Amino acid sequence: MISAAWALGLVVGGPIGSAFAENESATWRWAFYLNLPLAGTALALAIFCVPAHHLAPAVPAWQRLMNLDPLGVAFNVAAPFLFAVATTFSGPIWSWGSPASVAVWAVFGVVFVAWIVQQRFCVFTTAKARAFPMHMLWRMELVPLWIVCGCAGAAYAVTLYYVPLFFAFVRGRDTNEQTVRLLPFIVVFIAVVLLTGALLPAVGRYKLVYLCGGSCILAGAVCMALLMDENVSETRVMAFEALIGVGLGMQFQHALGISNAICQNPPDRVDSAFICNMAQMGSVATILAVAGCIFQNVGYSLLADALPPGAFTEEQLREALAGASSQAWSISTRGAQAVAEVISREFYIVVGSGALGILCALCMSGQKLDYGRDR
Repeated sequence: MISAAWALGLVVGGPIGSAFAENESATWRWAFYLNLPLAGTALALAIFCVPAHHLAPAVPAWQRLMNLDPLGVAFNVAAPFLFAVATTFSGPIWSWGSPASVAVWAVFGVVFVAWIVQQRFCVFTTAKARAFPMHMLWRMELVPLWIVCGCAGAAYAVTLYYVPLFFAFVRGRDTNEQTVRLLPFIVVFIAVVLLTGALLPAVGRYKLVYLCGGSCILAGAVCMALLMDENVSETRVMAFEALIGVGLGMQFQHALGISNAICQNPPDRVDSAFICNMAQMGSVATILAVAGCIFQNVGYSLLADALPPGAFTEEQLREALAGASSQAWSISTRGAQAVAEVISREFYIVVGSGALGILCALCMSGQKLDYGRDR
């Protein structure tokens, strides 16, 4: 249900934000002002509705705060942030190989290595208090689940973000029309994720579910990568995205319940849930940064080659790819072809996610899990 609500919120949020941005009276700032009452509602629900549960009720709150790993948390924030800056700015803002680009990539590499070393050797922390539970990486029965979490997040992010861009840039659809054409992906995903969540505790065997899910993602992504061009019918695109939605519904978020059934003690369950969420949300952020880098750099090269030499400046082409202007491809079908091609290439990320998901599923145990319904 959390996955379904999250997916629904992401889809609804796009048109609402676009509607505010296109309204001269409201302006785009209201897309952020709207977050304030939503955050307030979420906070009130967390305070009054979520049941209190403490793994260490005998330990005072101040002592638990003292046991945090501030250095590890700082690295946890800095490394993904620097990676996003490096991938996003290299090309559109800084030319590749420029001092600024090289410096950011170098700092990211140093911070990332320092993060691993700090967590591995417990620098200024302890094995129990460190931010990332590295001791859990030896639980080989859980590793495939965590990897699939990351694969599902990556496939979800690319599909959710770049299918609407295809309808917007190649077909000229407005925000509401883009949303309608994304519904096959979202509706199918929500239905399958709820159905899978209901059936897994009854069936108990998850390996087959993950194999089927990875196969659906791989099949839909291959079709997107090979067949998505300026001439493909919208019906086909919606069918391919629905197939990806089926696969994601079988994989998304279910690792939390499965790892809870595998882990026998509460601390391991908490650590596994942390890694699941980190893999899933981290892959969303990381893959969107990588996909944006591909879209801006490869898309710029394809668009520049497709249009008449000197017809547009680099700034105009960058604005076109950013969605600020459609002039660069509206005057030429070759421009639309270039954008369609770079979007189709983005789905090779989903192809890789589906293939890796199948490989991980093959490594999973075929045991039947006890979800503890009788306990």
